[in-house]
Amino acid sequence: MDDIKTQHQGDLEHHVKQGLAWLLASAEGENTAALSYAAFELRFAIERIAVHYWATLLNRELEAQDLYDIRSFKRIERRIYELAGYQKNIDGHFEFMGIVLCALKIERPLHTPQIVKLSNYWSDCSELCHIGWPLGCAVPELRKQAFTKLTEISNSLSQHVNSLGWPLLRDAAFIELRNQFIAGSATKKDVEAHIQKTGLWASENYLDGRPPQFIGVPVAPRTSD
Repeated sequence: MDDIKTQHQGDLEHHVKQGLAWLLASAEGENTAALSYAAFELRFAIERIAVHYWATLLNRELEAQDLYDIRSFKRIERRIYELAGYQKNIDGHFEFMGIVLCALKIERPLHTPQIVKLSNYWSDCSELCHIGWPLGCAVPELRKQAFTKLTEISNSLSQHVNSLGWPLLRDAAFIELRNQFIAGSATKKDVEAHIQKTGLWASENYLDGRPPQFIGVPVAPRTSD
């Protein structure tokens, strides 16, 4: 129980770690109250990750009116889709960024967010935060199922918080190339050729106010012969 904190913290990993601590305290589901607390923390974690993605995609300073958008997970989910497009676009963007990271020799995990899966996980956690769980948890099979599902959720969320995040593009021509790649009118070879022709560099931005830092190995533009 030493890993269970009595105060909330703002870092991206906090609620995932708290969920894992409560899962450990549950003795593989036998301590049913601990499972409820694990579910509650993991639901917080899902919302925190979604807010992180949304704030990144906003690509500006947060304003007071933005707080309305984070009052429910479903609203955050809608805002992510409005800014990034639906899952096909998200998948294409992250596949494109994988090519870019390889070109920059950035060897860091890049996990593609599956927004529908996050939404389903949020619902799964919520079920254990309602009265039906305390009333039904005397059934051994239900305890086992709940522990297995929360373990799956915690493993998935760990991938999110250990990932590079949601990379953004700044250059208009590069954004257009990304859009063509998603649409299927540009290939991986087209992307690599563009990078070699124009050059490329990347920086990592932080939401906590730290200054941006260059990452990876910049690609110098190819000089004409």
